[in-house]
Amino acid sequence: MSSTGMRPFCALIATLMLSGPLVAQSDFNDAVASFRAGDLAAASQSLKTVLADNPGHEAAFHMLDSVDSQIITEMLVSRGEVGVLAERLVGLAAIGRGEITEDPGDARAVVSRMLAGDEMERQHAMLELRAKFGGWAVPALVGPLGDRSSTDNRVYAMQALTRLGSSAVLPLMATLQSDDQMTRRNAAAVLGTIGDKRAAAPLAWMARGDEDAVARNVAGEALGKLGLGTSDPVQLSVTLADGFFRGTPDLVRAYAAPAVIWSWDGKLVGRKVMAGLFTLELAEAYARQALANGAGDAIRPVLAAIHAGQKAEILAAGRLPELAGTSLLDDAEARLPALDVDLALAGSHRGRGLVGCLSGMRPQPAAAVQLMESMGASIEERQALRVALVDSDPTIALGSALALARQGDADDAVVANLAAALAAAPDRLVMSIGNTGLASSGAGWQLMSSSNLAEGLLRAKSLPPKDVIVVQDGLGGVTTDTLVFALMNDPRTADVPLIIATRDVGGVEALYGDKVAKVVSSATLADVADVAGDRDSMQQRALDYARRAADALTMLPGGVSRVATGEVVSALAEGDDDGVRIAIMGLAAHSGMVSALSPIERIVLDDSASTELRVAALNTAAHLWAVNSGAAGNSDALSTALIAMVEAGDELSLSAAAALGQLRGVSDAAISGVIQ
Repeated sequence: MSSTGMRPFCALIATLMLSGPLVAQSDFNDAVASFRAGDLAAASQSLKTVLADNPGHEAAFHMLDSVDSQIITEMLVSRGEVGVLAERLVGLAAIGRGEITEDPGDARAVVSRMLAGDEMERQHAMLELRAKFGGWAVPALVGPLGDRSSTDNRVYAMQALTRLGSSAVLPLMATLQSDDQMTRRNAAAVLGTIGDKRAAAPLAWMARGDEDAVARNVAGEALGKLGLGTSDPVQLSVTLADGFFRGTPDLVRAYAAPAVIWSWDGKLVGRKVMAGLFTLELAEAYARQALANGAGDAIRPVLAAIHAGQKAEILAAGRLPELAGTSLLDDAEARLPALDVDLALAGSHRGRGLVGCLSGMRPQPAAAVQLMESMGASIEERQALRVALVDSDPTIALGSALALARQGDADDAVVANLAAALAAAPDRLVMSIGNTGLASSGAGWQLMSSSNLAEGLLRAKSLPPKDVIVVQDGLGGVTTDTLVFALMNDPRTADVPLIIATRDVGGVEALYGDKVAKVVSSATLADVADVAGDRDSMQQRALDYARRAADALTMLPGGVSRVATGEVVSALAEGDDDGVRIAIMGLAAHSGMVSALSPIERIVLDDSASTELRVAALNTAAHLWAVNSGAAGNSDALSTALIAMVEAGDELSLSAAAALGQLRGVSDAAISGVIQ
């Protein structure tokens, strides 16, 4: 863009903030001074410092307003890094960092100025609507959009909505449900002009079934502008629902996407939701519209997968400290009972839904696991579970084994997967985006990678949660400050250690060293392990799976579950979680695993063990001693300890007495001494 063309644009930006004190930005002033002096390296360094502090759009407005717009124009059109950084700062001022998720208020006053002012004031107002309000400007523009008394008002509203671009698409899609024909027509026309394919399905449904012939024609023309090659609303709804469910990058914004769901309830209403639920709720809206219009079997498996994904996301969010006690989490958790009903209603469609979760370029393992939790015994579901049973992801294979075991399936593959979970140490997850130096998984670490920044960020934020994220600096032309903001301002990744791999280690370290875990030239798994911290969530998940696997094996015939004896012995000997070991001892008793007696007897003799654990060990030992006709270890030491427990008269006494009664080789004198 030429210098002449940039002046009015920058002048408009500089006049947008009509009130409020100027924000002192010494680094920005240093950048301007260095640029004026011809020191481009110093100017670049100062601009990097400004952007590293993640200034909001309001702060950017103030900084631009503090200097002559001509110097900004000159910085923009200069060659090299200064121009790129200046353009980034102007972008912050023009549209804010990401999208606006809270209603700033007073959009109607700006719209009034737009409708009543001259051309210059109208242009100022339109730019302010875009910069300050984003999608929240649309409700104030709906009235003028359908104003039959003023052609000018309709035209100006359509111009303003077109200026809003992608941020207007979702609220305009909801506006297609308006009772007013003129409003629907013009909303459809604007969607066609913007050309965002997220609007394809709503436009297709409108083109097929709107009661107004003109509205049908307008919607059809708008749909044609999207160039999708089909006008079938069912096909478009299924495609978009599946795309949003999977996080397809050309539909889902990789950065701070607006987590606002728009609906029409006599007026346009915006509702903020958790970031992780945003795309899933959009997917659900497409799927529900298709189902309501007779899509049936084409959409029900997708809808089942979406509901499973929502439940998985809500349960995961409940473990995020940043969301604890927030209204967003409370609202989400309140929906869990309804999601359980929705998953129950899915019936056999859960089978195809599971296959869909596991197939394609972007599998959805978290949704798949949650879907398997609700699986029934229909042919379709059991076939899908059989597919999942041999999945390369051990979490998927275990989830399938648990589901099949609940249905009484006891074949070798089911038992083997359950047994493997009893003592498995879970790999931790590292997400590598770009060329970071990480090339393969290693001991204790599973590598997930993407060469595409947008897709990589989406995968970094998706379930299951990542332990470390490593990103190549400068990938896709995105500045480091944008990258840091995109990860650290999302509760799903805010506490995940971030490593930056860069050629300029010193420069990035100076600017972002206090914001990221590590800056390296090429990352190794040693670097990853160095910043990873505790493995609480992953470990708890593994322990939960181990308990559930033990419970599932206990439901199977003893002769079948006895195949897991080796894993049981290992888990009892090496495990340190009471809940898991108690569940495994129940399995050992159920299956008559006398080989497990040695670690169980050690727990019986361990005075430091919890009461609950020792009670379980005593009960299991009593059963296995009866089966084995005696102990595996030193009977004298065991009898002495058991007698002391019985005589203590506490919580252990009854179980100790039962065990003592089954222990062979105890003298009559010893027994007579404790009989009451």
